[in-house]
Amino acid sequence: MKKVNLKSLGLFWAYLAKHPRYAPYVEQADLSVFADRAQHEGLSFLTVVLPLLGKAIDRFHSTQEWSPPSEFALDADLNPKFLGKAIKAARKGDSVAVDCVRQLSYVFYKLEVDYDDALVESFLSQFRNTDRDLDSWESVLSPIPLNCDTTPETALLVVAPEGRLLADHLDLMGRIIGNVLRKADPLDIRPTHGSGATACRTKNWDKWHCLRYYPKLDQVFPYADFFFYNFSHLVDELEKLEEASESVAMARVVLVPKDSRGPRVISCEPAELMYIQQGLMRKLYQTLETHYLTNGRINFTDQSVNKELARLGSLNDDPITGYATLDMKDASDRVSLKLVQRVFPERWVEALEACRSEFTMLPDKTVIKLNKFAPMGSACCFPVEALVFWASAMATQIRVHEQSKELGDRKRHRDVCDYFKHLRDVYVYGDDIILAPELAAEVIGDLEKIGLLVNRTKSFTKGPFRESCGGDYHHGYDVTPIRYRKELSKSCTGIAAGSDLINSLVTKFGSLDTDFIIELVKHIEFEVGYHYPVTPLGIPCTIFATPENSAKWVKTYFSDDFKRVVSVYTDPKNDYLFAKRFNKELQRYEYRILQLSTRQLRRREPTWCELLRKELTGGLSSNATGEVPAWIKIQEKADPGMYAASHSARAKWAWVWLG
Repeated sequence: MKKVNLKSLGLFWAYLAKHPRYAPYVEQADLSVFADRAQHEGLSFLTVVLPLLGKAIDRFHSTQEWSPPSEFALDADLNPKFLGKAIKAARKGDSVAVDCVRQLSYVFYKLEVDYDDALVESFLSQFRNTDRDLDSWESVLSPIPLNCDTTPETALLVVAPEGRLLADHLDLMGRIIGNVLRKADPLDIRPTHGSGATACRTKNWDKWHCLRYYPKLDQVFPYADFFFYNFSHLVDELEKLEEASESVAMARVVLVPKDSRGPRVISCEPAELMYIQQGLMRKLYQTLETHYLTNGRINFTDQSVNKELARLGSLNDDPITGYATLDMKDASDRVSLKLVQRVFPERWVEALEACRSEFTMLPDKTVIKLNKFAPMGSACCFPVEALVFWASAMATQIRVHEQSKELGDRKRHRDVCDYFKHLRDVYVYGDDIILAPELAAEVIGDLEKIGLLVNRTKSFTKGPFRESCGGDYHHGYDVTPIRYRKELSKSCTGIAAGSDLINSLVTKFGSLDTDFIIELVKHIEFEVGYHYPVTPLGIPCTIFATPENSAKWVKTYFSDDFKRVVSVYTDPKNDYLFAKRFNKELQRYEYRILQLSTRQLRRREPTWCELLRKELTGGLSSNATGEVPAWIKIQEKADPGMYAASHSARAKWAWVWLG
């Protein structure tokens, strides 16, 4: 594993354990055991062994059964002696104790580290095996074949009962998805190139100028219409299209840093396929976030909906009016191509297949044919899987309600939308699903019948705990742990990581009760004595805190003991520590602070392709419904021919208004 400063990590954990919120649950013996095991076992204790305590508590809330980790000594009640006081209180329903155990065990769980060859190979093997397993679902997901003696009305009578139910479920999914996508034209898109790596290793400044020819892509998305600004552009550069080399739709698997559990396996798509995928992704986003059936229920840019529902679900355990949270396992890798072909409208299947990679190359140069619709890395992966999960859950509800007295007399030939007014809403963000607890078992069963897999240890259908989209709640109390993700350093990424960590601490604990930890973070990161500026504005590499928002947060979420601390709150502003000037043009004071900046270089002369680039990337941020990626902002501001230099982010002193 990567060598890190264990001393600073251990000091951070000890300071966190002594926080006034957790101090009543942490004994001196716990601090001694932590220091001893961290010294002898190294980083693996912090990133692998310690999180087992948090997993045991989460599993207890999911299954209602206590199964202690064997890596810790146990007392007579089968509670680990390490953090035993907190664990006992957590099992009895103390929300602050639950937060204490989860925070102190998960704090280093997502620390970015290097991986050995064996771990990398295990992730690649899982990728291959998951895709191979999807091949066995081909016959199950295929439409029921008809012969001369079989009509569509009698086809279901000649197969096994479970086959009839599955076919019925898939048909319902198809009708639901067809209704949602009925007015969405997959050819009416605005494609664009992204900033990520591609299978063909094309540089960002070459993506708009180089062209490879994919026959299946040209059949659905003609190159003359989608890759050229107008017919004058086509005429002037017709030679480029005629000489484009014919290529095979093959992606490239790469492993990128994720956290201590292992790397993330993603797919780099060919540049031309990703160009169209980006357009289809935005069309699906727009359609699903505006259609009356899916608006507010399938979200791509706003996680707050799922977080708030998870909080409400932790307060209400009623199987009918409450909310359960489901988490999908290997979500993107288990949505098979056959499933998409079965439930999506024909014109959408044609469009999605046209820009889909049929093969992928592993790091060892092995080429495999993909049975999954698209691995993580394809722009269409996220919206397609979300729509599949939502449609399956709604189809399950229709079947369940048809069997009830309320809808027992209704006929299947009616418009499927007639049923929706009788159904509970289902909310989906990526692989996180929220629905009524009474439906959870049926929905899980149907999801797994179509080749998907639910992570049951991270799904919560009863009890006081819920988690969704990074929000964890116990009896309505926020028990989401702060993550120490990157080792702090003087590099530009280290500066940003330190700022993010401090902001997370301030948000959770309030400014006053995190001063000592904030000073520790500053000491770890900057031996030269750099101070993070405090501002009410969302400026990178600063601390976002004001007396107003900190006090409000404390009053809302802290216990009574912590409310009394607010009365001595002081203004945390520290602009006096920085050089100051008055900007006469903008009539404001500005301060010289460290900021991240990216160099821009002229890589191309203004041409037709640069005009096409400005046309297709212009307005993307203004039309976005959520946070806009940095690369979109850079592309929109860049002049024709100007591109951001790769890996050029640097910490730079700049004059900035702090509000």
